[in-house]
Amino acid sequence: MPAVPTEILDKLEHAERSGINMTSPKAVVDHMLGQGEKEAILFFYKPNSLEFDFDKFNGAVEEMRNR
Repeated sequence: MPAVPTEILDKLEHAERSGINMTSPKAVVDHMLGQGEKEAILFFYKPNSLEFDFDKFNGAVEEMRNR
């Protein structure tokens, strides 16, 4: 079972196919916001915090590319 929900991996894959720079969390978040994916973006924030979890984001991108 993947550590990252399949729905999140699908959204990351869609962003990559759309030509979004996957090394830029801001670019990916902007793309997801444009798609109305507010809930998916919250996955990348640390629990009970307003801090973006870059390690979680990078890990999800890596998992998406390796599936």
